[in-house]
Amino acid sequence: MALPDTETILTAAGLVATAVVWAVERFLPGRKRIGYRVQMDTAIGMNPQDAHSLVQLRLLRQDQEVNDATLALLRFENDGGKDIVRQDYQEPLTVEFVGRTVIGVEVPDANPTDLMGMLTRNGGGLRHDGGRLFIPKVPLNKRNHFKLLVLLSSTDMDAGTGAGAGGDAGTDAGSESGTPGARGNAGTSGTTGNSGRDGSAAGAVTVSGFISGGRIRRNAQRWGPRKLSLALGGTFIVLLGLLGGLLLSARTAPAAAGECATGRLTIDGSTAFAPPMREIARQYRARCAGAEITVSTSGSLSGLGNLNREGKPATVEGPGFLAVSDVPAPSLYRRLEGDRTGVILLGLVANEKAGVDDLTSVQVRKIYDGTYTNWQQLHGNDLPIRLVSRDAGSGTRRAFETSVLHHSEPGVVSSYDCGDKDRDEQARLTRCEVNSTKSLLDAVDRVPGAIGYAEVYAAAQRQHVVSVRLNGHEPDIEWGQQRDYPFWTVEYLYTYGRPEDGSLTAKFLAFMDSDTAKNIMRMYKHVPCADRQSLPDTICRP
Repeated sequence: MALPDTETILTAAGLVATAVVWAVERFLPGRKRIGYRVQMDTAIGMNPQDAHSLVQLRLLRQDQEVNDATLALLRFENDGGKDIVRQDYQEPLTVEFVGRTVIGVEVPDANPTDLMGMLTRNGGGLRHDGGRLFIPKVPLNKRNHFKLLVLLSSTDMDAGTGAGAGGDAGTDAGSESGTPGARGNAGTSGTTGNSGRDGSAAGAVTVSGFISGGRIRRNAQRWGPRKLSLALGGTFIVLLGLLGGLLLSARTAPAAAGECATGRLTIDGSTAFAPPMREIARQYRARCAGAEITVSTSGSLSGLGNLNREGKPATVEGPGFLAVSDVPAPSLYRRLEGDRTGVILLGLVANEKAGVDDLTSVQVRKIYDGTYTNWQQLHGNDLPIRLVSRDAGSGTRRAFETSVLHHSEPGVVSSYDCGDKDRDEQARLTRCEVNSTKSLLDAVDRVPGAIGYAEVYAAAQRQHVVSVRLNGHEPDIEWGQQRDYPFWTVEYLYTYGRPEDGSLTAKFLAFMDSDTAKNIMRMYKHVPCADRQSLPDTICRP
């Protein structure tokens, strides 16, 4: 016998609460966070001490003896919930070895390996002064890490300041009593010296720095998962099993009375809104047998034109046709009636080889008017700028022109393949036009130095595409964070006149206000108008 729906809801709520507690414990303490750990800090010497009567072990670097040498291995990792870019560092990472002097440093491991080049770059890489090691501001995506192997002495040497990559320390063992040279074992660190800046005891290792909107913390060495993680995991498994049993016992819940209608419905228009719309249509078909729904993607303005043509010869109840548009319908379509369904977040995207991740609105306008033609002019890599634009029927292009450029895009199309000026060699800009979000992202992903604009969820799925912040701001589904981010647009659903009550078109429009549709939109990083608390009233009302 099926259990009441209330029990299913309570079980699901328990699962969500468990996941929320885990997420808060894991990510909330620092959405941007660099963790570090001292994996090794040991003296280089003879052990046991009695061996000194037989063998003398000296450590040399550049023909200078290193007294009371120690080796330290430090690991740094982005273990937070967000990527860290250079602009996030308000103060760079600085490591202080109290009572010791840094002799040299190497980077034995980094993921990705490109971090090694950033850390050891001449003039801008690792440097040290006395007991302090200065780490350059390197970008760290989630789970990126690097390790530093540091050679130190407990007495001041004339080490100066300089890049530490490629230290050349060596050992020189000789016999005092005719005995062959022996191999020294690493002993525990026994360094002594003055206290650090923050009062740390001699021999301590401290890391300082400041990240905007995040923190730096020392991670404790642990073996296995923490007790809290085990408890949360066990609770989650129990609740998941209970929820699965409830769902199986209840089988598939029937659609609410009056929710379904039969017939055929075509939905056409915005390519940016197509992924969530396809999933919403699939959910409706699964609930309502006899409903046939097709989702097409001809572009916002083309979809509106197709709706207008379908509506004119239709019967009094109107066609089974909906148009999805990123912009309001032109005034010439007098019979079209639209409802605001949500806000779609848009963003600038660039090929990763361009070497940029933040632009101002002024810089974007100068890119599109031809003032800038090479990414090096914007502190990026030495690559020509290649513009990948949407065609004139795109609502995303209209939003870009209105919100960012404040004028129309240049009309000259100089490239067929988006990589070369194979259409107009005399044009100042390399610029192509494509007819869908997918085609634009394909081109930006493929062409070095390419830049374009697209819906943010689709852009995040591409390996070689970088989301470019606008005026230092990122698009955020939490509307309270969007006040200073200009690039978004309202999504509209248009019908030809008002659909007849009980028709598939009317029923599907009602379904767009359901929790199911709202959750699907949020999954694709859109803000639904059905969730009135998420948006200001002026956004979702005419």
